[in-house]
Amino acid sequence: MKMPWRVVGPIALLCSAAVWWVASTAGTPPAVPDPVAQASAGTPAPRDAAPAASSGRAPFSKAGLDDRQARLALWQQRLQRAQETLESYRTATRYPFDSRPASEHQDQWQPHQVVTTDGPLRMPGTGVVPNMHVHTTQQRVFATGADTVTFTVAAVDDNGTPLPLKILSSVSHSPQDTGGGKAAPLAPVVTQPFVDDGTNGDLQAGDGVYTGRLDPMAEGFGNFAGLIRTELVVQSGDQQGYVAFDVVYSPQVPATWTGATRDVVQDGSLEFVLGANVVQPGRYVITGRVDDATGKPLALVTFNNELGAGAQQVPLQVYGRLLRDANAVFPLVLHDVEGFMLKPDAYPDRAAMPALDGPVATSRKYAPGLFSDATFSSDETQRYLAEYGKDVAQAQQQVSQLQAPLPPGP
Repeated sequence: MKMPWRVVGPIALLCSAAVWWVASTAGTPPAVPDPVAQASAGTPAPRDAAPAASSGRAPFSKAGLDDRQARLALWQQRLQRAQETLESYRTATRYPFDSRPASEHQDQWQPHQVVTTDGPLRMPGTGVVPNMHVHTTQQRVFATGADTVTFTVAAVDDNGTPLPLKILSSVSHSPQDTGGGKAAPLAPVVTQPFVDDGTNGDLQAGDGVYTGRLDPMAEGFGNFAGLIRTELVVQSGDQQGYVAFDVVYSPQVPATWTGATRDVVQDGSLEFVLGANVVQPGRYVITGRVDDATGKPLALVTFNNELGAGAQQVPLQVYGRLLRDANAVFPLVLHDVEGFMLKPDAYPDRAAMPALDGPVATSRKYAPGLFSDATFSSDETQRYLAEYGKDVAQAQQQVSQLQAPLPPGP
């Protein structure tokens, strides 16, 4: 059956149009979404879109070059920090911890530093008295055996001008919440005299500075270990105030010095060796100061180790590299030695040895060439230097890769 021409004509026309449209679209490549443009517009790029770097053209685009420069700047900063850290650690550990330059410990160069306070006059629970201050000094905080501790107290105004002062009461005792437990001996409560008459350690009579001296062994604290508090009620004019001094006391001296000293070159360093008679074995921390022949502070030397009972030798080392770096002039002088025994899990946590004030030992004269110029090294320092070195190497590798020339573009 033949189709009427009125139907065949429109169908043929429609088929021709369809063929023309297919042919035209086949010759036009599909549009590829631009990830950079989509990201700028806030639209995430399709997950199946090829990354810019895979095309081989992105590193040469402005966005690719900017990203490379940003990463290079970041790794250059990391490299600088890693190099500074490595060099800082290498410099800090060129001498051992127990033989350090005096310049690092200026705060410890004067032993037995006096504790001073300057605060407003007040009573607990009351306000501050205007234009009135209490100035105090305390010779030491830790005391052992027959040690004594000197206190002073004075009243001054805002300009530092001395004010009249009276001591209404002064007692030494132990607060109830301190001590060695239920079995510990109770501390006594004793009146502690403060005077301004040039006696009992008072430097100048009538200058308004009152002085007291705590003598625990002589005042009944010989069997007590713990905190001794000296409390005062003072009055200036018609105003009263409260003052307190705390001393941590141990009645038994753990070790004494024999007075024997010698110096020796050991493993390229100089050692001062002090004789001690140890009553209580344990870990001792002993510190001394060393000057050279010109009086220049040279080194803070420390012994931190176990000592057994009986006669012992305590070495205090001045490291060889430190001697050479400082151009030390011989003979050297060891002075102002102090030490204590640590008492773990106890209160007080230490017991002091008698201090050796002033010059203690003078070395012989040595030629500088006898001493080693080697940098200090230990398992710990080697581990740290290796780790810091890895940080430097990693950062350097990243910087070198980012600084390398790019391959030629297409």
